[in-house]
Amino acid sequence: MNEVLRKDLLKIPILFLGFVLLSLGMILTMKAGLGMSSWGVLHQGLAKVTVFTFGQVTIVLGVIILTLSVLLLKTKVGIGTIANALFIGFILDFFEELITFIPETYIERGILFIGGLFIMTFGRSLYISTRLGPGPRDGIFVGLSRITQIDVKYIKPAVELTALSIGFILGGTVGVGTLISMLFSGYLVQYYFVKLGFDPKTEKQRSFREYKLKKDTI
Repeated sequence: MNEVLRKDLLKIPILFLGFVLLSLGMILTMKAGLGMSSWGVLHQGLAKVTVFTFGQVTIVLGVIILTLSVLLLKTKVGIGTIANALFIGFILDFFEELITFIPETYIERGILFIGGLFIMTFGRSLYISTRLGPGPRDGIFVGLSRITQIDVKYIKPAVELTALSIGFILGGTVGVGTLISMLFSGYLVQYYFVKLGFDPKTEKQRSFREYKLKKDTI
């Protein structure tokens, strides 16, 4: 077995732990009812106007985005990319059914949202730090930035604002939580990256191309 692949397979438990924490945090912010992140608003809006659950929308949209990113933006695909697109939706639906608590006061909503935000951003940082490949949505920013030569710091807000606007029109919940998420999630992810010893500027994500076995030389 390719040595690079062998080492990456050992990281899969950490990858899925990141997925679990990311999904748990997302559902907690949704249950808080104060507004979700931009992509969460879009997923929630689509779930309201289709027959799909929140998790199923996440899977379907993730596969569509991944396909378009690969075809149009030449996005690199790794184990984490495929796993993100296929499994996070199921984990989201699991937690949505499991967590039945509905906060009644704004204090309860605030605590639930803040807790969810911290858990969600740690989960995102953890799975990205495995270097097994970015999620489908993360790949958009990188691909568009490479093609347009515009910094990600400008591309990312533009894409998220588009997702937020569409989700709001479809009935997704937008509130103070949405604003808090947009303002602070990036800082929290960066903080966790530092604690995890991961530098996104220098550490590249893995793609399947790197698993090709080298031919033996005679």
